Amino acid sequence: MDENAVSDAEDAFGSNIGGETLGIYSPSDVRGFSPTDAGNVRIEGLYIDRQTELTSRLMAGNRVRIGPSALGYAFPAPSGIADYRLRAAQDEAVLSTAAKVTSFGGWEVEADSLLPLDGRRLGLAAGAGFYRNQFQFRNSNDVLSTAVSLVWRPNDATEVKPFWSRIQVDDEEAYPIVIGDGRSLPDQMTRRRFLGQDWADFEVERVTYGGLGRTRVGGFTLRAGAFRSANITTEGYTILLDAAPRGTPAARTVIANPRRSNASTSGEVNLSRQFGIGRSRHELLFAVRARRQTRFYGGSDRADLGPAPFDEELAVPRPAFAFSTRTEDRVRQWTAGLAWQGLIEGVGQLSLGIQRSDYRKNVTTPTGALPESRARPWLFNAAAAVEITPALALYGGMTRGLEESDVAPETAVNRDEAPPAIRTRQIDAGVRWRLGPMTLIAGGFDIEKPYYGLDRGNVFRRLGTVTHRGVEASLSGSPVEGLTVVAGGVLLDARLSGDEVADGTIGRRPIGTPSRTLIANLDYRLPEFPALSFDLAVEHAGRRYGDAANDVRVPARTIVDLGLRHRFQLGRVPAVLRVQATNLFNTYGWDVEGNNAFVYIQSRQVIARLAMDI
Repeated sequence: MDENAVSDAEDAFGSNIGGETLGIYSPSDVRGFSPTDAGNVRIEGLYIDRQTELTSRLMAGNRVRIGPSALGYAFPAPSGIADYRLRAAQDEAVLSTAAKVTSFGGWEVEADSLLPLDGRRLGLAAGAGFYRNQFQFRNSNDVLSTAVSLVWRPNDATEVKPFWSRIQVDDEEAYPIVIGDGRSLPDQMTRRRFLGQDWADFEVERVTYGGLGRTRVGGFTLRAGAFRSANITTEGYTILLDAAPRGTPAARTVIANPRRSNASTSGEVNLSRQFGIGRSRHELLFAVRARRQTRFYGGSDRADLGPAPFDEELAVPRPAFAFSTRTEDRVRQWTAGLAWQGLIEGVGQLSLGIQRSDYRKNVTTPTGALPESRARPWLFNAAAAVEITPALALYGGMTRGLEESDVAPETAVNRDEAPPAIRTRQIDAGVRWRLGPMTLIAGGFDIEKPYYGLDRGNVFRRLGTVTHRGVEASLSGSPVEGLTVVAGGVLLDARLSGDEVADGTIGRRPIGTPSRTLIANLDYRLPEFPALSFDLAVEHAGRRYGDAANDVRVPARTIVDLGLRHRFQLGRVPAVLRVQATNLFNTYGWDVEGNNAFVYIQSRQVIARLAMDI
């Protein structure tokens, strides 16, 4: 109930605690790439081919593992690892309830229970939430999120956790994506004005279920997990609005999509053994991961909605759409790997790993089957840390991976198309320095991948190679009583190379990648009144390019959030009131959705949330 993302964060590189996200990175963005899109998601360290969002009714939070936090983690990945934690029953029964309202008019109610059914032997975690969300485009949706999980411990050496979760999204109106002219950004629009169509709704079902467990036998530890993840869109639309001077008639287009689905069955089994030799400790781990993924997409139809004055609402009847045959693609992949980790206290640690992967992808389009895409690479990773002093350590590593590429965005001519898996490489190194109550982590990285993006004709295809080089830093700790600081940043130099760049077809910078991201989070609990705390969050995003030719620059922006927590008793019930103002100074800015495609960022919003443990 009293979870605090700032005080509970281990560093500034990315975490989610109690539904609040903090850090320069997230499961959708690490060093300019997406761990989720790349297939680098774990549940308590076990591989899942995640196809949809994971509800906070099931998950207690997540952490991004890069740099030092990836040391000692078998088989790291060039795009980072997003590791999620399941909610688990405690020794005592807890029923948590929460209600939230927003200044946009949205509201939500949540209830979560953690119940010991047989002492520590058997426990139940269950939760449900209903959300009436109101967004910055004045569109809305209704969401029902439910989850249940068990933890069974038949003995001290064994633990099994089956779970099931579902998110149902209804009546979410599509918001317009503004298509620029390729020379400049669109004119500022009036935020919180509905420019969509009432009939252009999304209906989405998101299901995740499975189980994981571990046991110890004869000095070995066996861990296993099997998961099913599915995202089923029964109805969906994309609305495109041509940029124009305010009040000037602008063209509007709607793209309607038939039923689409992404579904995957995946999992991992690993066996490890720990042993000591003198002062050193070692671990050998053998792992097998596999997935079977099926996607249905395409078959969409496009219609002209007629012009409307730019930045003004004009409703029209729903056109008649004629859907065509969809595309089906199937991926089958297994990976076997062997990892070794060694540690000498006071000296350092070394981690080595090697994997062999077998990847096959078959695509059937409306005009027939394409040739099978296949890869069978050897992959390896090596990382080390050396303790210079008890407070100072150096780290470094190299990783090669086989990852999924991004899927073609909604604005692409071949929207939803997924290229074959790509081979990736990463080198990083840095320092971890404990400065009294504070910890500083600073380092550099170099990542190289094939680049799939939108060309000038909005076709999503391979355009060359992308290299992300940068420096990153995290400073966290409590310098004085009651004050917690989590601050960090990344300076990123993202460059493209290849024939398309050399002949001027595209620019030298990828679309939408900011040149820098800086954050600072402060949480101060009053020493004389510890029931009350204040928090401040500042996030700065550097400039980025909004088009393939690099002619349109999106300027930098800084967002400030301010909040407070008040802990008190409602009778005998402990409660926490959380009030927060996001985008306090109502900064205006644009997010990049694709080549010359933009949406404005959220305006100022005030949120009030009351949570209680009954």
